[in-house]
This record gives sequence, C-alpha cells and structure tokens, in this order.
Amino acid sequence: MATPAVFVFIQAGCGACHDYMPKLERVRSRHPHVTVGIYDLAVNDRHVQRFAEALNVRATPTTVVQTSSGAHRHHVGSLPVAQIEAAFTSAR
Repeated sequence: MATPAVFVFIQAGCGACHDYMPKLERVRSRHPHVTVGIYDLAVNDRHVQRFAEALNVRATPTTVVQTSSGAHRHHVGSLPVAQIEAAFTSAR
C-alpha cells in the first residue's frame, strides 16, 4: 500500500508555475493531512531528475497524485483551483 501524496514539479522561470503555486498553496493549506512534495526541475539534483523521469514528467507545472493503491494521476499545466481541490481530495 502506497502513501497518498501530491507531487508537484515546477521550474524556476516558468510563467505557468508562477501562476500555479499560489493557487496550489491555498488548496494545500486546506488539506494538512495530504503529503505534498514540491520539486524544482531547474535544480541540478539527480534524485529529483530521476524521480521526475520515473513518473514520466515532461512539462512544468505537472501535478502527480499518488493514491493509496499506488496509482498515479497526472495533471499538466496551471490548473484552476477546483481541479487542484479535486486532485487533493483524490489523494486517498
């Protein structure tokens, strides 16, 4: 059984990421029980790069929801608040 989580992949200098993060943080504050990992792909960190590759992340921002069954759902782009809320709710 996997730990439900939300993984967010961003990149410094990404306009869509800049737009997305304040919305994500507002939703995140309403879901303190959800584990969240935020990864900047602009940072030269091989562990972050490998993790992104393992999850097949190809663009930023990308939000990956991991459910308790271990399934991954990908959401690419700067999502509206309602979709972010749904992603956090589905992380169970």
